[in-house]
Amino acid sequence: MEDSGKTFSSEEEEANYWKDLAMTYKQRAENTQEELREFQEGSREYEAELETQLQQIETRNRDLLSENNRLRMELETIKVPRRSLNRQCSRWSPLAASSWSLRLNLGEV
Repeated sequence: MEDSGKTFSSEEEEANYWKDLAMTYKQRAENTQEELREFQEGSREYEAELETQLQQIETRNRDLLSENNRLRMELETIKVPRRSLNRQCSRWSPLAASSWSLRLNLGEV
C-alpha cells in the first residue's frame, strides 16, 4: 500500500481513509476490467470483419487468376492461326505489291 504520510486523529479516521482508498482502487480496477472487456469485444468484431474481407479478397483473387488463365489460353488459341496467317501473308505480300502496282499502272485504282 502507499504511505500517504498522513496523520490521523483516530483509528476510525484512519480506517475510513484506507477503506475509501481501497474503494477507489477497486472502482479503478472494475473500470479497467470493463474497458478491457469492451476492447476485447471490439477486437473480436474487428477481427471477424477483417476475416470476412480477407475471404472476399481471396475469392476475388481466385476469380481473377482463373480469368487470367482463361484469357491466356484464349490468346494461345488465337496466336496459332495468326502465325499461320502471317506466314501466308508474307508469301502473298510480294504478289499483292505486284498486283497493286499493276493496277496503278493500268489506272484501275
